[in-house]
Amino acid sequence: MKKLLLIIILSINLLHKNKIVAQVITLGTQVTQSGTSGSSPYNYFYESRRVQFVYTRTEIVAAGGSAGLITAIAWDVSQVNGGNLSNYAIKMAHTSAADASSHNAASLTTVKNAHTLTPGATGFRTITFDNNFCWNGSDNILVDVCWGVNGGFASNGQVWMYNNVANQTRAVNSSGTSQCGNNTTTARNHKPRVQFTISPITIPTATITKTCDPDYQSYSLSVQITNLGSFTSVDITDGVTTYQSNVGLGTYTITGLTGSKNISIIQHGGGTCGYQQSFTACDICTSPTLPANECVGAPTIDLSQPFAGSTNCSYTASAGSPSVCGMTIENDSWMSFIAGSTTVELEFEVGDCSSNFGIQLSVFGGSCGSLSLITGSCVNPTGENTTGTWNFSGLSIGARYYIRIDGYAGDLCNYWFTPISGIVIVPSNDLCANAITLSCGQTNVASNILATATDAPVACTGGGTTSKGVWYRFVGSGNNITVSTANPQTNFATNLNVYTGTCGSLTCVAGASPSGGSTSLTIPTTNGTIYYIYVDGDGASQGTFEISLTCPPCPANAGAWD
Repeated sequence: MKKLLLIIILSINLLHKNKIVAQVITLGTQVTQSGTSGSSPYNYFYESRRVQFVYTRTEIVAAGGSAGLITAIAWDVSQVNGGNLSNYAIKMAHTSAADASSHNAASLTTVKNAHTLTPGATGFRTITFDNNFCWNGSDNILVDVCWGVNGGFASNGQVWMYNNVANQTRAVNSSGTSQCGNNTTTARNHKPRVQFTISPITIPTATITKTCDPDYQSYSLSVQITNLGSFTSVDITDGVTTYQSNVGLGTYTITGLTGSKNISIIQHGGGTCGYQQSFTACDICTSPTLPANECVGAPTIDLSQPFAGSTNCSYTASAGSPSVCGMTIENDSWMSFIAGSTTVELEFEVGDCSSNFGIQLSVFGGSCGSLSLITGSCVNPTGENTTGTWNFSGLSIGARYYIRIDGYAGDLCNYWFTPISGIVIVPSNDLCANAITLSCGQTNVASNILATATDAPVACTGGGTTSKGVWYRFVGSGNNITVSTANPQTNFATNLNVYTGTCGSLTCVAGASPSGGSTSLTIPTTNGTIYYIYVDGDGASQGTFEISLTCPPCPANAGAWD
């Protein structure tokens, strides 16, 4: 019994504008001085102060800033301090707050370690960070400055401020006790004029492979980090749980995941410039729609994945369900499919059962309320922990059929089905833009039954009249290439039309149809040119077809070796 795993490859392609040098942006103008004792990030009046202010994304972007590594900050000093500021430290954080109306308890990152800040000179006083801050380009930035306890004090030390609006700066002060562990308490108008130095970043690159567990209850991720970008190490996180910390290049596996996850590859230590790839786990790992209790509303089997179910006690005997093949119905359920062939093949596996009997199966045509058994479709019973292949024939291509699954003698069993052939779904290549690429020697089995004529082109000479169909493409080699649907799994009359150009602006190359005597085309090709193939039914017929692309073999070397 085949076990099919559902795998989705999420390639994280992370592109940012290339910047040659770091950019320095300035926020605010010289509106007013901070005052000789006023709350600011540079002042000698209080021996210790903690001060907070917020710079918004809007003003940063308006000044020319973009996501990247902030490596330095500068205050516009208008009056120098009378002495050193001891244990001067700067912290930063992303925040949704737009001002300092209350103490901000965001998770802070220390960007400048505690040090002695000398008075310096007037003008912009640049402080280069010990730990760069990775701004994500979308949140506001909280700046938290603290110093103390100084060895002296004086009524001096001012910076230029701007934005005469309430709650722009918030501080807590003391003449003799360090305030770096205390919340800010007092707000004022204006905030410090500032310069940020923002360096370009190269985002980490990774490929995430997602594999659903066989029971569809959980999944695992294989995260292959192929480029660290600007960072020396990274973390793998969903914003709540950090699955790998301080790792380099390599492949890392995360198991036992459930629900939706937003996976980020970010700078180690709390940076947030890493790319975030979102996907909905339940869209992939939840098993297909479970069978319905009644024929009406029976879900359609999806050929793209196996499906699982159970003859559990929530199912009851369907009202008016026909009794066939000597079956007594206790807890039946229903699924449906559309035939792409006159014969269907399914593989099944029955797991543990409450009474060791297994399940019983049958297939019906017609419509709910007027069902007719498909001869030879009964399986009765399967037994517990068994596998098998289920074949039934005599079907009409394009018609809907109903599968009934019942626990033999009311047995409660888990089961799995894998469609092998004869069942169709809506094709993924219904539009030219979604054409499936064929390579030399490759075949593809598909159907036009559930296709549309939404993107049907004008037929080429000899290509019949186009109806609902599907698209393929291949790249020319400079040699003759044969496109054909005259293959064993083709069960209806097809048209072939080949084009060059682009979707929406195609030029005919050749066409073939049964009325023209052939469903194969051999055409000369130009090396590197993309060719498009449209396959539809001759005279609007429908069914399953097998398309092939055949190229001449490479010529053997001729002549003698030197």
